[in-house]
Amino acid sequence: MNAYSELEKAAGKDAAALVRAGIVTVRSFEKRQVLLRAEDDENAAGILLSGGAFLENINMEDQRRIIDCYEPGDVFRRGCFPDAESHLYYVIARNRGQVACVDEKRLKAAGQQGKRLRMFLQEDLRLRARRRALIHVEILSQRSIRQKLLICFEYLGRQQGGDTFTMPFSLTDCADYLAVDRSAMMRELKKMKEEGLVEMKARKVRLCR
Repeated sequence: MNAYSELEKAAGKDAAALVRAGIVTVRSFEKRQVLLRAEDDENAAGILLSGGAFLENINMEDQRRIIDCYEPGDVFRRGCFPDAESHLYYVIARNRGQVACVDEKRLKAAGQQGKRLRMFLQEDLRLRARRRALIHVEILSQRSIRQKLLICFEYLGRQQGGDTFTMPFSLTDCADYLAVDRSAMMRELKKMKEEGLVEMKARKVRLCR
């Protein structure tokens, strides 16, 4: 599946016309390139076509936190930053890929031509983004690093269809997503492997029931 097909899934037969009209712009990006900032237009949205991205924040102690993870087909918006006034929130690429940048104000004015894409964006906000946020809250609410890891691994396994899955990000990213110290997380992972709870080889993980 090519990257542009994700846009066609979202916008249907109107995808090319919306690109020609400048309502949607397809752009390529490099690893660690910032895709959306808090100071960008509040009507700005992006549909990830390929690659991956994070919604990140730098806290008062200059520590990175990962608030959300985006995969192809996911939507990110300037209007959905946890604190729209803080310039410490941004969407950043975790690897190379492509994004469809959407001007939601112009899309709304496009009438029937933009109807399917508007419905896709509304559905993402109502269901997919909300579900990701609730899962992250569930993970963060666990009291131990082990429980955070297990809930996160179970979610990734379900997402990829089994007990064996590939980590979509590095272990450093995982620690920032779980809001834990990386060294402490690595020690806990070592214990979990020794106890036969998980098997890991590079980013390949298997949950042992």
